[in-house]
Amino acid sequence: MQKAKESIMFNSAKPNKISEHIIEQIRKAIFKGQLNPGDRLPPEKELMESFKVSKATLRGALHSLEVLGFLEIRKGASGGPFVTEVDMKKAKDSFANFLHFKNLSPKELSEVRLLVESYIAEKAAQVISEEDLKKLERLTNEFNHSLKKDLPIEFYNRQIEFHRILGNVTGNPILIFILDFISNILIGMKEILKPKKDFYWKVLKAHKRIYKALSERDPKRAREEMIKHVCEEEDDLIEIQKRQSMEALDLSRYSLRNFAIPYIPESEYW
Repeated sequence: MQKAKESIMFNSAKPNKISEHIIEQIRKAIFKGQLNPGDRLPPEKELMESFKVSKATLRGALHSLEVLGFLEIRKGASGGPFVTEVDMKKAKDSFANFLHFKNLSPKELSEVRLLVESYIAEKAAQVISEEDLKKLERLTNEFNHSLKKDLPIEFYNRQIEFHRILGNVTGNPILIFILDFISNILIGMKEILKPKKDFYWKVLKAHKRIYKALSERDPKRAREEMIKHVCEEEDDLIEIQKRQSMEALDLSRYSLRNFAIPYIPESEYW
């Protein structure tokens, strides 16, 4: 049985906003390295005495830390609150909760994409591996197959993996996080606006141009093609939004989702 983390000194929580003070102290202990992923917090009774709070108050604070992704509360004799590394889903959920009230537009999303994705394409052209190029080629062939066979929109959404692969190529966790998040928002916008097939044919052609620049290790052209692609999508989505007379896009149903993108066996698109 794993022993609880010892020698962490917590102070009694202040009467005003007690739970917040408990949460803040535990977060600080994690950020300072006094508590690390896998460590178990001291026993409940010990924590109650340290913070000088009731069981209900302590459990409420620990539950909040679990929701934030800092703790995992396990059941059973060897259970208890364990420190965990905040994963991407938890971080995206918190960010999405903030943006939910902002009524994002295709133009606002494109401004971020132009800044982030143009750099990512340029960087990727310099460092991308043959293995990742094969992944992009496979996705492009798969996307082409989906369009030719007139498959449902869920299959078209798989093309967003093209952008995520480029983000992963950079190896920069900040860029990977931002790109993954804006990719989900982009999927949400498309599910609301429901572009026609001609929109997706243009996306496919853009991906082919970007892939060619990447395979030829041409950073400048990869950047230019990505900028052209993002601008084309922005113009088309804005035009669709105008035609549908939508003043704002309600992304609340989409931005927090984990998109399940259908898989097409390789034998079906070659």
